[in-house]
Amino acid sequence: MFWDRRWVPFVVSAVIIFALDRITKLWVLNKVAKEGAIRVSSFFNIVYVTNKGGAFGIGRHSEGYFFIVASVVAMVVVLLLVRKMKNPTLISCVSLGAVFGGGLGNLYDRLVYGSVVDFLDFHIGNAHWPAFNLADSAVVVGVIVFAFFYKPVKEEA
Repeated sequence: MFWDRRWVPFVVSAVIIFALDRITKLWVLNKVAKEGAIRVSSFFNIVYVTNKGGAFGIGRHSEGYFFIVASVVAMVVVLLLVRKMKNPTLISCVSLGAVFGGGLGNLYDRLVYGSVVDFLDFHIGNAHWPAFNLADSAVVVGVIVFAFFYKPVKEEA
């Protein structure tokens, strides 16, 4: 059956991540883009940066179509993973939902704005980690959690 208990936590986590990503990016677009960077601490700022490339600025000088196609392919792979998992756990469904929701958030930006809105800026002195956003974080953390907690069922010979 296509729809079973795995889809509820997957969809709920994807929707929550997408919504939080949209809310934070709208705040950045409406406040930070107009008023300038916000210094939060000696190592963290909230900034407004656009990124046509991948997470953490990878390939930022590439054509945007590649990342649109890559996002759609990755999201389809996630959907197939959720569908094909045998005995899925709550954590595996939620982690894949986070990956999907984050991917959807950045895909939305690419389609609507032509680039992704990044705003989390961590630094030590003048050395800055590339700015990123909540969607990037959800994808990275979701993949790590899924890889750590997912235990595939071994088929008996």
